[in-house]
Amino acid sequence: MVAETAADETQPLLANASTGATPGRSKSKKLMILLMCSIFVLAVDFGNDIGLAPETAIFEQIICRNQGLLSSGGESPPTATLPVDGSDPCKSEAVQGELALVLGYKSMFEVLPSIFLSLPYGVLSDHWGRKPVIYLGITGLLLGELWVRLVALFSNVLPLRLVWMTGLFRIIGGGDQALVSIALVMVADIFSEEERSTALFGLQSCVILAEVLGTPISAWLMQYGNWLPYILGTIVIIAGCTPVLFLPETLEEAKANKAQYRREAGQEASEPPRRSNGQVEPAGKQSALQEIIFRAREFKDSTQFIWRNYNVCVVIFCLLVSVISRQSSAILLQFASKKFNWSIAKGLLTFLQASLLISLRGIFNLANYLVIIPALTFVAAKYLKLHGKRRDYRLSQGSGLVSIIGFLTIGLAPVPALLICGLVILSTGSAFLVTARSLATAFVPPDQVGTLYSAIAISQSLGILISGPLFAYLFRIGLHFGGVWMGLPFLQAGLLYVIATIAIWCIQVPRDAQDENEEEEPLIS
Repeated sequence: MVAETAADETQPLLANASTGATPGRSKSKKLMILLMCSIFVLAVDFGNDIGLAPETAIFEQIICRNQGLLSSGGESPPTATLPVDGSDPCKSEAVQGELALVLGYKSMFEVLPSIFLSLPYGVLSDHWGRKPVIYLGITGLLLGELWVRLVALFSNVLPLRLVWMTGLFRIIGGGDQALVSIALVMVADIFSEEERSTALFGLQSCVILAEVLGTPISAWLMQYGNWLPYILGTIVIIAGCTPVLFLPETLEEAKANKAQYRREAGQEASEPPRRSNGQVEPAGKQSALQEIIFRAREFKDSTQFIWRNYNVCVVIFCLLVSVISRQSSAILLQFASKKFNWSIAKGLLTFLQASLLISLRGIFNLANYLVIIPALTFVAAKYLKLHGKRRDYRLSQGSGLVSIIGFLTIGLAPVPALLICGLVILSTGSAFLVTARSLATAFVPPDQVGTLYSAIAISQSLGILISGPLFAYLFRIGLHFGGVWMGLPFLQAGLLYVIATIAIWCIQVPRDAQDENEEEEPLIS
C-alpha cells in the first residue's frame, strides 16, 4: 500500500492500474522517450542548420551555371557576359532573383502539407497510435530531403525548380511541423501536468543547441567545399531518425489518463465512445461512400473540442501571433548590418559580428530553458504555491511582457550594445511558446492531445507563411524612411506580442482544488 501511494504521488500518469506499469518501469519509460525524442529533434535541426548555408551556395552556383555565367568547373566562361565592374557574376540581380524564387517556393511547398494535413494526422495519432504516424512522418521527411539533393546532384539534366516537389513527399506524414508535433505529443502523454513544461523545455533546448552548434560548424566545413556539409547534414538527419524507430507506444498512457479524467469528471470510464450528438455508430459493413462519410464525420467530431473550448482557441491564437513575431529575427543580421554599417566589405569582422549575434541569441535561449525557467518553476511551486496550469499561466504572462520589452529595445536600439541587451531580454521571453503549449495541453482530455498539437502545428505553419512577406515588406518601408523606422519589423513584432499577452490575460484558469503537494490535478476546461 505504501508503494502504491508513492507511485501515485511520483508517477501520476503512468503508475495506473490500467497500464500495469510499475514505478521503476514508468520512470525508465519517461527517460527513454525524452532521450530519444531529444536526439531526434537535435539531429534533425542540427542537420538542417548544417545544410542550410551550403544548400543556398549550391543552388546559387547551379543557377549561375545555367545562365551561362559559370562553367562546370566553377569559373566564368570566356563567352559569358560579365558585369562591367568586375563583381561576382553570381551576385547579379538575375541570379539572386531566381535564387530567391527557388528558395521561397521551396519553403512554401514544404510547409503546405503541415497546414492541410497536421490535423488529420493528429486525429489518426489519437486513433491508430503515435508510432505509425511518426513513422510516416520520418518517411516523408527523408524522401523529401533526398529528393532535393538528388535534383541538385543531377542539375545538369534536371531543372532546379524540381526541388519544389519536396512538398509532395511531405504529404506522407503531414510535413515537418506535424512530425515534430507527434514527438511532442509522446512527451506530453508520458509526463504529468507538473512535469510537462520542464520536459518540453528540454526538447526546445535541443533546437537552440542545434542552432548554436550548426551555424559555425557549417561555416567551417564550407571551406572544404559546399557538398561536404550538405551531405553530412543528410547523414545526421538519417542517424537522428533511427532511435525514433524504437520508441515505445504512448497512446495507452493517454487512454489511461482519459479514464482517470472521466472518473474525476463523474463519468463512467466504461461508457462506449460516442460522438458529439450522443449517438453511437452502429457496427456492420458499409459501402465505400458510407465509410468516407463516416470518417469525415468522425474527423469533425474529433476536432470540435478545439473550437468549442474558449481557452484552447485563445492559446492557439496566441501561439500563432507569437510565431509570427519570432520570425522577425530572420532579418536580424540584415537589420544590424544596415543600421550599424557592418558592411560586407569588412569581411571577417562582419562575419564575426554576425556569428556573435547568432551565438548570443542561442546561448541566452539555452540558458533560459535550462537555468532561468527551471529556477522560476521551483520558486513558483515552493514559495508561490503555483502548480500545473496556473504556473504555466503566470509564466506565459511574464514571458509575454518580457518579449514585448525585448522587441521594442531591439527596434529602437541606437547603438549595438543596446541591441545586444534587447536580444538578451528577448531570449529570456522565449519561454512563451513552451509554457503556452503546456497550458493548452491542460485544457483538453489526455487522449486528444495529438489533435490539439496538430492544430498548434497548423497555426505555426500559417505564422511562418505570413511572417516572411510581412516583415520583408515592413523592412523595405523602414529602409525607405530610414533612422528609427528601420526597426519597424521589430516594433510590429512587439505590437503583436502585446495582442498575444492581452489575450493570455483574458484566459480563465480555475484554481486547483487539490493539496499543493499533489502532482496530478483534474483538468477543468
